[in-house]
Order: sequence, then structure tokens, then C-alpha cells
Amino acid sequence: MTTSSTPAPRAPKRHSAGAFDIRNVIGALLGIYGVLLLIASFFLNPGYNIDSQEPKDASYNLWAGIVLIIVAVIFFAWSKMRPIVVDEEELAAASSEGKKN
Repeated sequence: MTTSSTPAPRAPKRHSAGAFDIRNVIGALLGIYGVLLLIASFFLNPGYNIDSQEPKDASYNLWAGIVLIIVAVIFFAWSKMRPIVVDEEELAAASSEGKKN
């Protein structure tokens, strides 16, 4: 039985962007606004139209809130299915080149 004295190749240090991925930030903001509109459609009175004095329809807030929540879920799913991978070695090399110039 022989043992190899060469070390196993190390995998490069790579990780995903995680919370700093812009898709997560956009998804969170859209989700928050969607939930607020959804709550507003149930609890707030939309008021009356100034010109015709007819009551406004609260379902617009409901539908806009639902659509915003769906789009937020799509953004979160997109960032989970195709994460942005950050290679730390390339990042360190690029920052050292920037310091040399």
C-alpha cells in the first residue's frame, strides 16, 4: 500500500452573495410593500373620489399587494436557483492589482 505525499488540491474559496444579492433586497422591499398594501385593502377605507363623490374600490390595493408578493417570491426563487458566486481569490487578486496602480 502506497501513500501519496502530494497534498490534495484545495477547492477555491467561493461562496454565494447571500443577503447582499440585489435580488434579495428587491424581493424584500417588494414583499414588504405588498404586505402593507394587502393589509391596507382589508383595514383602511379608500375614501371617495373627489370629482364624482363615488366610493373608491379597495380591490386595487388587494390586487397590487398580491402581485407584489408574487413578484417578491419570484425574486427570492431566482436568487436561490441561480446564486451569484463570489470567488475570494479573484477578488483579492483584483484588489491587489488596484492597489499597485
